[in-house]
Amino acid sequence: MNHPFDLLKNEYSELLLGMKPRSECVHEIDQVANKLLGFKAHYQPVSEQDGVPIIFIATSFEREASSRFNLNPAQGWPLSSTSKWIPHNGPFRDWYTAAIAAYHLNGLDKIGATNWTWELVCFYGELFNGFGYRDYHHMHSPYLWGGTNIQTIGKYTSDGEFDAAHMDTQLGIIPIARRMVELDASLALPESIFVVKPPIASGLSVPEDPTTDTKWVQESLNKLGLGPLDVDGNYGRQTKLTVERFQQDYELQVDGFAGPNTIKALKEALAALDAEPK
Repeated sequence: MNHPFDLLKNEYSELLLGMKPRSECVHEIDQVANKLLGFKAHYQPVSEQDGVPIIFIATSFEREASSRFNLNPAQGWPLSSTSKWIPHNGPFRDWYTAAIAAYHLNGLDKIGATNWTWELVCFYGELFNGFGYRDYHHMHSPYLWGGTNIQTIGKYTSDGEFDAAHMDTQLGIIPIARRMVELDASLALPESIFVVKPPIASGLSVPEDPTTDTKWVQESLNKLGLGPLDVDGNYGRQTKLTVERFQQDYELQVDGFAGPNTIKALKEALAALDAEPK
């Protein structure tokens, strides 16, 4: 394979951690995620059969075929005929059969349900769509990142036809998949890079004090120049990593959790900052 996963994994990790939906796309991402959750019963049997996560099935099918179940998940071609687009497969008697065939094409059904990670979703999403953006245009694929800060202008408008002046208006699979997991925690992957899985509501190791809750921790870290963090009350991976940096700097136990000692140190650091000459 020209692009071994091991060579791309760290790139995907960095992109996942830095990804943010563009402000004008937030509402659409939420709408599409909710729409796909409504089709969960269609994806469940396929996921149970081949181990491919529902979030991959749902988002790639939305990207390929706008979630129209009379179309082939592999490339959006009518189920009733052989595709004239790559990959050339079909016809199929029903969507389930087509889906099983689609995810067999690139070996997605060989990974195993418990082995999927967000980096693998990125890798197989890019493989599923093709590495043309990477190989020929040196850009991150909008198939993954459409609607986020990572997307840049340029789009394949049809097989082999690239328009450098065209901004892909389709949402990528990653921001939708992340929103689906936020809305339905049962869809979380076994290993998560940026979604905190229930029942963990925060990284505070004591019950939240409204005066020193997660938002306060995020605001404090930003004031101390360790951000920027979104002050959203979500104790996600980025907040945890920033707490670890603070703990290292202040020679605290480095666990990423804002327990009593870390809260105390944050207060002392803020007090020292306020005492500095303006």
